[in-house]
Amino acid sequence: MSSTLDAANPTAKNDPAAVESEKTMLLQFTKPNTTYLVEPLGVNKGICRVEPNGQKTCVKFLALEAKQMFTFMQDQGFFCTMALDPKETALECRRV
Repeated sequence: MSSTLDAANPTAKNDPAAVESEKTMLLQFTKPNTTYLVEPLGVNKGICRVEPNGQKTCVKFLALEAKQMFTFMQDQGFFCTMALDPKETALECRRV
């Protein structure tokens, strides 16, 4: 699954419709009993689902800000923590 937004569209982050579209996409992407890695920074801003076989399925976002992704995950019943490795910037989110 990939974002429906055009990566070349610099106004996407200022578009409320784009934010709502990405929230809907995030809701469809998340499923119970799955671990997620939320990468809130830089050009790789997005979320990855860790599949049972260890592979990652990822979605990138242009409009959602880090705080919005984190808040959304909490609202869906996920508990997010920083990685133990200080070199990692992703938040690990698990449903509680």
